Amino acid sequence: MKRNLFFFFLFLSALHFSQKPIFTKAKVNAVNVYRTSAELQNTVNVSVPAGTSEIVITNISDEIVEKSVQINTNNKDISVLSAQYRSSYNSDYFENNNPNGKKIKDSIGILENLSTKINIEKQTNEKTLELLDKNQSLLVGSSASSVAQLMQLTEYYKTKRNEISLAQLDINKKYTETILKLERLRNRLKANAEAEETFSDGVLVLKVVSNTAGNARMNLGYLAENVFWEPFYEVKGNKLTEPLDITFKAKVRQDTGLDWKGVKLSLINARSSRNNEAPVMNPWFLNSYKNEERTSNGYSDRKDTLRTQQIEEVVMVGYGIKINENQLNVSFDADIPYDILSNNEDHFINLKQMKIPAEYKYYTVPKYSTTAYLVAEIKDFNKYNLISGSASVIFENMYVGETRINPNQTDDKMSITLGDDKKISIRKEIVNDKASEKLFSSYQEKTVTYDIIVRNNKKEAINIDIRDQIPLSKDESVKIELLQSDNAELNKEKGFLTWNVKVLSSETKKIRVSYKVRYPKDFSISNLN
Repeated sequence: MKRNLFFFFLFLSALHFSQKPIFTKAKVNAVNVYRTSAELQNTVNVSVPAGTSEIVITNISDEIVEKSVQINTNNKDISVLSAQYRSSYNSDYFENNNPNGKKIKDSIGILENLSTKINIEKQTNEKTLELLDKNQSLLVGSSASSVAQLMQLTEYYKTKRNEISLAQLDINKKYTETILKLERLRNRLKANAEAEETFSDGVLVLKVVSNTAGNARMNLGYLAENVFWEPFYEVKGNKLTEPLDITFKAKVRQDTGLDWKGVKLSLINARSSRNNEAPVMNPWFLNSYKNEERTSNGYSDRKDTLRTQQIEEVVMVGYGIKINENQLNVSFDADIPYDILSNNEDHFINLKQMKIPAEYKYYTVPKYSTTAYLVAEIKDFNKYNLISGSASVIFENMYVGETRINPNQTDDKMSITLGDDKKISIRKEIVNDKASEKLFSSYQEKTVTYDIIVRNNKKEAINIDIRDQIPLSKDESVKIELLQSDNAELNKEKGFLTWNVKVLSSETKKIRVSYKVRYPKDFSISNLN
């Protein structure tokens, strides 16, 4: 009896494991796009028998991060024992469910073979006619031919050539019809392929156990690589009395092997990190070394002292995008479905449009560039949820160039360079008759004098922020004295000179700077100008 029971259960076990796998196709319905990856959320509907089953979920991205797979089901009687990704799965299922049109491909193959055979028959008849024509001319020109032979040959040639020529007409017609059918099928295949989503060979093989037979809806989520998004802006300005019109956009591209058709899209300003270990502190040892002298002629003082015009109005126009900000990141959630094809090409999404009040000013540093830049400064910029990114600038309906928006700063204002203004001329001229070099018994002295000249060729007056600097010394034996600065605001620690100058239309303003450097006779200074 025990032996019979053993064989009975062995038979049931063999019967169970011989069951065919259950195939179902995953449908991507929502995507959380991080800066360099994406979380694909899928739904799967499957009918599961009682007991243990193998479920093969097709249409899984080739770029899957297998450790990130998460599966939930609404059927409490079903438990997922394991999940394994495979890049391919040998089965007739794929042949019978190929979204690119298996029947069309089979028909194309048949017609291609038929057109090849017809073409061979066509060429054979052409060679036969060529051979008949060649032999006819040889026999007719032969002295051994008699009248009877010529009559027989003429009759044969006429009959045979007529027969082959008529057959050739039918062959040509059949060949033309076949080529037309083949072309139509190829066009249908192309249209079918364009209408269908890109199909991936990757599958997820699940081992599940169910207490009872029934239908189940599974929510499948996993992380996929080879996905990118980056922010960029379009900044428009018309007049200095109007706010900036800033359109916040996103460039999304993906090559996951799957087309995202009609998906709910969320763009997250963060990187998906699976290495979420809290840091552990170690002892902090200082690295001590002998100081080396370092010099710098950088210039980054951007505090504003200008009289500017302020705009109070702020207007935001949305594109079906909700902005959610939490403790770790900012996400932009789309209310409308999007199509993002797996072609590694940029897809553009408008996130929001803002009219932001700005303070406009002109800015120049003649030491480095004799160019006047129009700069917009924005207060309380953190409330606009901006992200660092490149921006194209259009001012007065003209493209003026590229700039960068960088809200990751500690200043009270965020500056956006709108471009240079060619109608403002700036030059720096050395005043030779006010310059001198003197040599004394123990020291030498050099005086430098120059003019900064600004001309306003615009129709309206401007306020311009002019920046310059005088040299500083780290050696007590080298003395610098500012002789003339024309009422500049002086930052003594950095040696920066700042002027806020109002220049009327067609007016020229001149600012003079003069300083004296005194240093020991045996000293040499190479960067004094």
